[in-house]
Amino acid sequence: MKYFVFLFLATSVSARFTDDVYQILAKEDADKNIISSPLSLEIVMAMVYMGAKGNTAKEMQTVLKLPEDRKEVAKKYRDFFTNLHNRERVAILELANRIYVNDNKKLLPEFNKIVADSFKAEAVPISVLNPKSAAATINSWVSENTRKKITEIINPGDIDMYLIAVLINAIYFKGEWKYAFNKTYTKKKIFRTSNQELQVDMMSLKGKFKANAFADLDAKVLELPYRNSSLSMQIFLPNSISGLSKLESQIGGFDRALREQDVYVEIPKFKIEFEKQLVKVLQKLGIKSVFEETADLSGMVSEGARVSKVLQKAFLEVNEEGAEASAATAGIVKGLSLCVGCETTMRFTADHPFAFLIRDEKTIYFQGHFVKP
Repeated sequence: MKYFVFLFLATSVSARFTDDVYQILAKEDADKNIISSPLSLEIVMAMVYMGAKGNTAKEMQTVLKLPEDRKEVAKKYRDFFTNLHNRERVAILELANRIYVNDNKKLLPEFNKIVADSFKAEAVPISVLNPKSAAATINSWVSENTRKKITEIINPGDIDMYLIAVLINAIYFKGEWKYAFNKTYTKKKIFRTSNQELQVDMMSLKGKFKANAFADLDAKVLELPYRNSSLSMQIFLPNSISGLSKLESQIGGFDRALREQDVYVEIPKFKIEFEKQLVKVLQKLGIKSVFEETADLSGMVSEGARVSKVLQKAFLEVNEEGAEASAATAGIVKGLSLCVGCETTMRFTADHPFAFLIRDEKTIYFQGHFVKP
């Protein structure tokens, strides 16, 4: 049975699916720093769905929470990519799709057309006779579209004569804080975990921000906006050092009102690189058939094929100026300080594990948690 390689670096249109994915990641990697783009995964799997039929398509449609009418699915993603392309350019948010096709194989014209029209995915031929060169071509595109933050998503061993195609979706973000942190005030401070006290470079800033304390969540939530942009970083800080896991299980689809108020902010500078195999995550959610010999991808290719590997790599750096993030998902489808006068000021001191999102009003682009320096 033939196989496809699907490489994804993207963002999501359906927050419900991405919440489901992140809940699993947060539990499985509770002791690791995480930066992920479940949305990236969603877009790649949605591209696969457009070529799936039968039970394979039904499982994917149910888990991805997509409309049954594929014309509606196509319109949803076409509108998403169109709106993304037309958004402001001060905060850099770039997303690109591409399909690398074995030059001895062909995608079905109908599938090729729909992913080109709705996902803006260009099909480019590669030769599987030279796996090293083919992998280098793919990785070069990934590197270029993540500003060299993700330099390798596939290796030559993933490419052989059974390869049919590699589907890639890449996202890159770089934004400056609307209110930048002054490096002069960044100091060494203690970051506490349940069993350690570690030093971090703690940034600090006082200003008016959207924030709130929620008694039922036993946590505080802060929103740090990016300059001249609709994007922001939301930080979810449990009141207790060991409260992150419980908090993450409660904040899926978070849409509560935050109140603009004076806030004294302390958050650490940090950098996260994260890699995760995602087949088992998708299987836990109910997408199973597409990974089995009985997979039906007959709307994509005329021969039997299945997905054999889904991998995501992601990167995030947060500092005084702002944040820089990127993500890449690859899947292989086999054939078949004290604040004076702060009495009325909220203190938001992220000196223990916390969760975060990079988002606008409609879409979460990156999601993760920081649990230790």
